[in-house]
Amino acid sequence: MNRPGWELAVISWLLLLVVASAASAEEKTGRFRFFGDSRLRLEQDWDSLQGDGAKRDDRLRLRVRLRGGVEVGLGDRWSALAQARTGPRLSQQSPHITVHDFDGGSTGPYELNLDRWFLRYAHGGFEAWAGRNQLSFWRQDDFFVFDNVTYAGAGGSFRHDLGGASMTWSLNYVALPVGMRDFSGTGTIGQVSYERDFGDSGITLAGGFFATRADADDPAGEILLTENNTRDYRVLGLQLQYRTRAFGRPLRIGADLTHNTDDYGDEPAGSFGELHQDDVDGYVIELLWGERASAGDWQLGFFYAHLEALSAHSSYIQDDWVRWGNANQVRATNIEGSELRAIYTIRPGMNLFARLFLVDAIDLLNPGDTTRESGNRFRLDWNVSF
Repeated sequence: MNRPGWELAVISWLLLLVVASAASAEEKTGRFRFFGDSRLRLEQDWDSLQGDGAKRDDRLRLRVRLRGGVEVGLGDRWSALAQARTGPRLSQQSPHITVHDFDGGSTGPYELNLDRWFLRYAHGGFEAWAGRNQLSFWRQDDFFVFDNVTYAGAGGSFRHDLGGASMTWSLNYVALPVGMRDFSGTGTIGQVSYERDFGDSGITLAGGFFATRADADDPAGEILLTENNTRDYRVLGLQLQYRTRAFGRPLRIGADLTHNTDDYGDEPAGSFGELHQDDVDGYVIELLWGERASAGDWQLGFFYAHLEALSAHSSYIQDDWVRWGNANQVRATNIEGSELRAIYTIRPGMNLFARLFLVDAIDLLNPGDTTRESGNRFRLDWNVSF
């Protein structure tokens, strides 16, 4: 008997919870370490306009993410890791699948992709990897580097003391993913970060770059939006974070500045690059109060983002704030708006996470558009990890 896709997804999700409970009851001192997580998401989108002035249909969806993997110790300094995740193979940004659309929209696709596989060496403050992995990069949000996007290549970091502080140097040279099974173009991504604590307070200051070279002749890249398969990026990012306590709870205040130094003055007339050649700056401010590690913990947060169209490579940053794009690719630049969030920890490794996004476009997106895009989104996630 063929079961509907949503039933298969929910059954898989429940099986993962059983495995997680069994794994958490065992000692994790062996050579193999199994890990995974699941997410059950209720997502509502409403009041969203397209560039031609047409209103996108409101939608309410139930979505699932499943991830699982194994890490193998190969001695004191070497290890290998492999992880698979759900999500469409044509999306490098999203591991989620829609298991039910309350408004009658499509569901799926029910696909599984190997998103991390690498060999790692770590000793002292030095770590290096080769294979497919998240970038070696410190981040406080998803506007410059997004952990859902994994790259094939090599990367590493070196952390060392500097008086009463520490510095971390990171560098990655990678192939750029196009969906989960193809690559097109290359990227060199690096960062230097400085961290210092002062009792109950502390600061982190990080400067990084995200330089990519597109391969315009590679047909695999044609699924990327806003002509990203033809355009190079040379993005500089500065992140500042201040940590302290307020009313007995941790308080984190952060800011990001982003500037794309590439010159798009020679872009073809009428192209996306020519239209947005001066839209290369962005900033984010954020505030997080509370904690989320132990049972009963809660955290509240506020983010405000202003990201011009070419301030970041939109194919490789977060896809949370907007539904702009298509079923597989999201373009989350040319945005200004806010996120409000609340997290409640049920127990370590399990929480409820609510997020409200209120977003408008900064400018018209394409030549011929008559309306700035807009959109509101609410998400409620139940996250379980082991």
